[in-house]
Amino acid sequence: MTDVIVSGTVAVVATWWWHQFPWGGLLFGCLAGGVLMWRRHRPLPVLAAVMVLCAIAAVVQVHGTRLHVGMSLVTLGFALYAVLVYVPNFLMAAGAGLATLLFSAALVMMRPPPWLGWRRFELLDALEAFGQVAAFSAVIWAAALIVRLIQQQRTIAQERRAGAKRDRMHLAQIAVAEERTRIARELHDIVAHSLSVIVLHANGASYVLDQDPGEAREALQTISMTGRDALAEIQQLVEHLRSDAGDAGGPSQAVPEQIETVVERARGAGLAVDLVVDGVAPAMPGGVALAVTRIVQESLTNTLKHAGRHPVATVHVWYRPDAIEVEVEDDGRGAAPPRPGGFGLVGMRERAQLYGGKFVAGPRADGGWRVRASIPIGGAAERAVEV
Repeated sequence: MTDVIVSGTVAVVATWWWHQFPWGGLLFGCLAGGVLMWRRHRPLPVLAAVMVLCAIAAVVQVHGTRLHVGMSLVTLGFALYAVLVYVPNFLMAAGAGLATLLFSAALVMMRPPPWLGWRRFELLDALEAFGQVAAFSAVIWAAALIVRLIQQQRTIAQERRAGAKRDRMHLAQIAVAEERTRIARELHDIVAHSLSVIVLHANGASYVLDQDPGEAREALQTISMTGRDALAEIQQLVEHLRSDAGDAGGPSQAVPEQIETVVERARGAGLAVDLVVDGVAPAMPGGVALAVTRIVQESLTNTLKHAGRHPVATVHVWYRPDAIEVEVEDDGRGAAPPRPGGFGLVGMRERAQLYGGKFVAGPRADGGWRVRASIPIGGAAERAVEV
């Protein structure tokens, strides 16, 4: 609507200003107004086209009259304003503005009243014409620069809002990815261990069902108990994930009991496990306690899966004032090559490193497999989580 109003105003004013030859004024106004319709999108070509129109109109004389030079300056003013506001490169816009100023000064200086004819170039006349046009141009420059500054501030504010929105989305995506990894790690540790025990006992029960129903019944009871324990752990996991605190359980004194429970489950699955404990368990964050328990659980699960028939495993736990160390080793045939996308060793290493600990896993020199982890307790673990 603004473009239509500007173009229509130029056509009407040009017709009125060349009232001695209204058709010429209307023609100039329509051409200039039509060109100015594109001044927002093509400001430099529009300015050049307006200069050409003004130069052509300056030499047209009908019945001793010409288009008033003021009309040319007004038309050039609209085009110059668009250049100063909409051209992205300010140096280019300033250069076009200076060229327009010089062109307008020349147009004023060379356009005396028709009855005096064309005058010769004189320095004083040129300076006078330049001063007159400069005053007119200064008003246009001031208005255009104010509008340009406002537009730049709006653009900067929009970019900042867009950048802040992108940052929030990026942080949200990171948080979602971390939460998914956390859930996947917990579910892997719970489900993999429980299903390994259930599958082993189910196979055993199926094998001895006809020969020894009592042993098959014991295996089924172990399957039922393992399933109930897995459901209880999943419920605890859901409650932990729904809580706002990162360590919902707070400080934990139950690490020995948790490790003993895991060892007993492994024994129930047919794995010969020795548990050796040195020291007294100190108070530790719930996350550290969970990490230690899961490392032992995953290590024994891998032994059940990969160590072969009748393996013997040893779980050694050292409780120190500033750290807890755990080592799980077996005399089996060693772990199978890790599958792509597996969570076992990767999950154990992530748990240890999350609290600033160390993790090492690999085959023993005399056969079997060894897993060793050391996790700091207290300030060291808290600093690791903050980092």
